[in-house]
Amino acid sequence: MIRVILVLILISTSAWASIGEITASTGPGTIKRETDRFDGVVGTGLEMNDALITQNGAWQLEFEDETRVDVTEHSRMVIDEFIYDPASGKGALGMRATLGAVRYASGQIAKNSRQRVNIRTPSATINVRGTDFMMVVDEIGGSMITLLPSCEIDSVTQDARCEVGEIEV
Repeated sequence: MIRVILVLILISTSAWASIGEITASTGPGTIKRETDRFDGVVGTGLEMNDALITQNGAWQLEFEDETRVDVTEHSRMVIDEFIYDPASGKGALGMRATLGAVRYASGQIAKNSRQRVNIRTPSATINVRGTDFMMVVDEIGGSMITLLPSCEIDSVTQDARCEVGEIEV
């Protein structure tokens, strides 16, 4: 009986710790979690404090709040914080991009907790106010941030509706 309870606790703890997953991959990359390193493949769960290192491939990440992050080849990123309450849509998200190119598309946290989404690079801090943007970090830590439109296509008319959000750098 004690073994069954212990197994259930471990399963629920593992499921609770997942904050998202890799939803697409075009090649190899590594996730460093505490002292472990493992290959990131489609379906791999993400946790707070994961360090993501892409090699000759790119990853698409989808978080529990519908935030989407695309990490290109030869990039490095760390998920510092992810707290999310699905009932209210509120939470907090913090990430660090230290090398390469990363595209960020806001999810529920940025829409409902605008002041609680912060992304850092070696030379900039980006406060997201519900939008899409691309950031490129070079080898010496220089950052280029580009605000992008968020577009939705109407399924009936096929018309695109685009909005430009706001970031503070």
